[in-house]
Amino acid sequence: MIRIIPFRRESAAWNLALEEALFLKAKEKLNKGQEVPTIIKTYSFSKPSVVLGHRQILEEVDHEYIDNQGLNLTMRTTGGGSVYLGKNDVQYSIITTEPYSKEFLKKINSQIVEALQDAGFPAALIKKNNHDIVRVKGKGTIFDAQRRYKNLTLHHGTTLVDNFDYDHMNAALKATKQEKKILEEGNLWLRQLKQIKEKQLIKNFEKNFSQEEKIIKKDYTEDELKLAKQLYKTYYSNRKKWSDGKKKHGICYLTDTDYDMDLYAEVENETRND
Repeated sequence: MIRIIPFRRESAAWNLALEEALFLKAKEKLNKGQEVPTIIKTYSFSKPSVVLGHRQILEEVDHEYIDNQGLNLTMRTTGGGSVYLGKNDVQYSIITTEPYSKEFLKKINSQIVEALQDAGFPAALIKKNNHDIVRVKGKGTIFDAQRRYKNLTLHHGTTLVDNFDYDHMNAALKATKQEKKILEEGNLWLRQLKQIKEKQLIKNFEKNFSQEEKIIKKDYTEDELKLAKQLYKTYYSNRKKWSDGKKKHGICYLTDTDYDMDLYAEVENETRND
C-alpha cells in the first residue's frame, strides 16, 4: 500500500519537519515489527530558501546575506551540500522499506523520467559514475539525497521548475565565478522549455511513483503533526542546533561533479545524536 500526503506549500523548515516526522514514525513501526507503508509526499516552499546538508558548515553559505534578503535558511537531515530553491520548485519525498541500491535509484529516477515525459519534457536517464540519473536536454533538473536506517530509506529530491526568483542564488550560496557558470549553464528549469501547471506535475509524480500499487490519500495525523512541531522548534528553526556543522560539502547541484548517492546519504546506526 502507498500513502500519498496532499501537496503543501509551507516554509522550508516546516515542510522538512513534517517530512522527518513521517520518517521517525515509520522508524518506530519498523522497530516494533509493524507494517510500514510506503509514503509519497510532494511539497514546495513558501519563499526562496537555502537548505544546508546535514552537519554542513554554516559558513559555506552567506547566512548574513540570506537574513538580510529575507530568505529562509534551514538544515535537512539528509546528506550533501547546500541548495537554493525557489517557491515554484517542486520537492518530492519517498519513504519506503526498500533498502537502497543502484537499482532502487534507477527505479525511482525512471518513474521521474516518465512523469516528466508525460508532461511533455524530453527527460532521460544517463549514466554518471555508474548511477542512473535524470537529465532534461542533457542538463540537471532533478537533484536528490537520502537518509537511511536499517532497510528504511528516505529518498527526497528537487525538481527545478521556475527560476524567476533565483536572483539571490549565487550570493546566498557563495558561488565562485566558475560555480556561477555551472549553475546557470548546467541546469535547466522546466519553464525555460514550456509552461506547466503545478497541479499537473504533482499529479504525474504521484501517478508514476505509485504505479499499480493500492493508494490511500491521507493527510498528517495528530501524532505526526505534534512531532513535527517539536522538530520544527528544536531543530529546523533553531540555528544554534545546527550551526556547529563540520562537513564540507559546498554547493549541491553542480553538474560537473561526480555523482555518488552514498556521499549524499546520511546512514543511521541504532541511535542518533544530532
